[in-house]
Amino acid sequence: MNQDKEWSQDSWKNYSALQLPIYQDAQLYQDTLQKIKNLPEILNFEDINVFKSQMIKVSKGEKFVLQLGDCAEVFDECTDEHWKEKFSFYDRMGQILDAIVIGRTCGQFAKPRSQLLEKDGTLNYRGDLINSLSRDDRDPDPSRLLLGAHYTKKGIESLKQYEGQQIWVSHECLHLGYESAFVKQNQDKQYYLTNTHFPWIGDRTRLHDHAHSNFIKGIYNPVGIKIGQTINKTEFINVFKLINPKNEDGRAFAIIRLGKNKLDKLKDIIHWKQEEKLNISFFLDPMHGNNIDKSGHKIRKIEDIMYEIQQFFTILEQQNEIPAGLHLECTPYDVTECIENDEDINPKKYTTACDPRLNFRQTRKIIIFVNTLLKKLRNKQ
Repeated sequence: MNQDKEWSQDSWKNYSALQLPIYQDAQLYQDTLQKIKNLPEILNFEDINVFKSQMIKVSKGEKFVLQLGDCAEVFDECTDEHWKEKFSFYDRMGQILDAIVIGRTCGQFAKPRSQLLEKDGTLNYRGDLINSLSRDDRDPDPSRLLLGAHYTKKGIESLKQYEGQQIWVSHECLHLGYESAFVKQNQDKQYYLTNTHFPWIGDRTRLHDHAHSNFIKGIYNPVGIKIGQTINKTEFINVFKLINPKNEDGRAFAIIRLGKNKLDKLKDIIHWKQEEKLNISFFLDPMHGNNIDKSGHKIRKIEDIMYEIQQFFTILEQQNEIPAGLHLECTPYDVTECIENDEDINPKKYTTACDPRLNFRQTRKIIIFVNTLLKKLRNKQ
């Protein structure tokens, strides 16, 4: 683990940072962060240690991960009723694959955006942690950070009462002021991010000499790094050597998000990994590289998602790599945000707070397809 002597929970402030909100009342923001720092950890160190032991099995090719959930969680759905339905959905999907199940849940409240403003000049929605879906309430509000901490704690308490298989929690490590407030140190002087088991850094914020990577390098949790089309060899090698300098199992996971027409890049990425002997396992996010517009709605096609999954498995097998996980944005609810066979969008069933999600039926179809691919792969080994 990279417990850098120069690292602290605030040392990320020495680096350039992207995608962070600016608060009009800076003092209120700082006072709010201090309140969060004074709270006890939400997850204890042993919870995260147990999760780490499971992810070591993934690094060794012994287990497969299914990571799934909402693009952006909204506070209005942070209720026991909604959580129970979502946990049950994640559980059922995980059972099909006999997978380690990680929810995009109990904290997936902040979103990066490619543009700060909408076309009319309104601030973009950045997730309930930062501002509101309501166009009249888009200024970043520090009080939302306390709500985020409250609902994360409440969600994890609800998860502990869930009677199905073990579900771990994850979210994008985006709002560094907020995230760093949850860092706690154990008796062995190791730092843990205690509001999630599995944080990941997005493709927009993964630069090795920027703040997000230099924050996450110092925490003990396993971490994911989203890898998109703009990655190059130098950046790929530098960020993973920064995150996992001792090349440990269970530490670093590359979440590939290239898109169905850009998968030749995956061959390069695998070559860079093998050439440098980096200890990295590959997940696939077949959602984010396949966004298209239909009637003014951002959508994804099931055919594109399944094609990318098929190609991911094929390329990894050709390069003697083992698929380690699948990362899906999905919901148990009857939405029409992703489509199949050019079906029409029902605006009343397009309810996502940000990006399009698979519904229950679509998710199940894709996971059954993945199960077939995994069985074929295992039969060859």
